[in-house]
Amino acid sequence: MSVITAARIPRQPTNQQPTQVDLTELPEDTRQLIEHALEAARNAPDNDVYFDHMTTAITAAGIRQPRHGEIVRCGCTSCHCDVLYDVDDPDAWLYNDGAHEIPQCPGCADEHPGTNAE
Repeated sequence: MSVITAARIPRQPTNQQPTQVDLTELPEDTRQLIEHALEAARNAPDNDVYFDHMTTAITAAGIRQPRHGEIVRCGCTSCHCDVLYDVDDPDAWLYNDGAHEIPQCPGCADEHPGTNAE
């Protein structure tokens, strides 16, 4: 008797993977895995552990491997989007609100860039 198994979906070639992903569009279990990996990276005791957790988050998100192996969540206070993107994306924006540095994904940086507090 033959057994039917689930087909494996081949990974997309790196150049076809997206460079960012909206967390709200991912399944709940994937979001939780990414959230856990990002939190673990934040609390990592050293660089090796940090980058292990970043790799887990990047792989789970299905985005193209960032140049330096780090992703960040958009912290936009205007729209509160949940986009993950390469921390070194040249189209992203990082501004200071007076107390914290706020990362903005390329979309937010283009549509409503934050301004540095004086």
